[in-house]
Amino acid sequence: MVNGRHALIAGATGIVGKRLAERLHASGWDVTGLCRRPPSANLPYRLLAVDLTDAQDCRDKLTALETVTHVFYAARYDHPEGTGESVDVNASMLVNLVDAVEPAARNLQHVHLVHGTKYYGHMLGPLQVPIEEDAPRAAVPNFYFAQEDFVRERQRGKRWTYTTSRPHTFCDPDAAEPRNAALLIAVHATLARALHEPFTYPGTDRSFHARTQFTFVPMLARAIEWIASDGRCANASFNVVNGDSPRWSELWPRFVEYFQVEPGDPRRMRLRDEVGRKEAVWQELVNRHGLVPVPLSVRVLWPYADYLFAPEWDIISGVSKARRHGFGESVDSARMFLDLFESFRRDRIIP
Repeated sequence: MVNGRHALIAGATGIVGKRLAERLHASGWDVTGLCRRPPSANLPYRLLAVDLTDAQDCRDKLTALETVTHVFYAARYDHPEGTGESVDVNASMLVNLVDAVEPAARNLQHVHLVHGTKYYGHMLGPLQVPIEEDAPRAAVPNFYFAQEDFVRERQRGKRWTYTTSRPHTFCDPDAAEPRNAALLIAVHATLARALHEPFTYPGTDRSFHARTQFTFVPMLARAIEWIASDGRCANASFNVVNGDSPRWSELWPRFVEYFQVEPGDPRRMRLRDEVGRKEAVWQELVNRHGLVPVPLSVRVLWPYADYLFAPEWDIISGVSKARRHGFGESVDSARMFLDLFESFRRDRIIP
């Protein structure tokens, strides 16, 4: 354990929580992860099965964690893609956790919340860019606001501090998470090549030429460790993105070249509507190439594509605040995608 640091990670099997648990464990932290259904795989850190929607279950399971120093909240209540997320349920989950842990943890130092750029309402229409952390909240309900207000009020007069991170569009080498932009693109391109069809950008021409951004999740984990450890970050929020803002029109030719597919003109389509007719093609690829046998409808969260490729305006988060406070890491997004495609191939996710 590093300097007595014990991390409690809510949502420890999700795309962010898993990377954060790996990062903190590798850095020498004592790590306890929370999830509803712990996997059977042996992990180098503890996982506890807890239902965060159940206050009594939280008290029963978490009040024994007296050595917790840092709480990292990366959990969210399950919801169908494209539907609104419950503010009340997501807020109460955090309250249940803190209510159980705070009285028991003798040396609680910090609570960190993983949020995102929906805080600013980037999906609702154009914003002034770059979007800085002090930009107004979106004018629509969002559980981020309730959670942030809760920890800010709960922290008043306490020794512990809080922070939030605001990433955008997750990209990660772990194909177990279907809400993964790099995985979606890789499977879309793989199917286009198998069917000898153009690799079409599934959005409008305006969307194709708009600037966007991504967050490489292993970098996000490193940033969160820094945010929660550096006293200069206390009681503040930080955008965490790769640091560049490419246009899809700049990235798509790189994807075309990598997958050796025919380019197609941008065309707004619902990729989820295409999946049904391609399931047999995908299964043939799985059998022929010995891919990990996951159905096409499960491998990728296809409704997520409607969200990913919809904005027709620039989305650029400012990162100067993180730079000023001491986190200077950046990621070349184009290179990131190509490296992730290679990773999916090595892991037999795509041929």
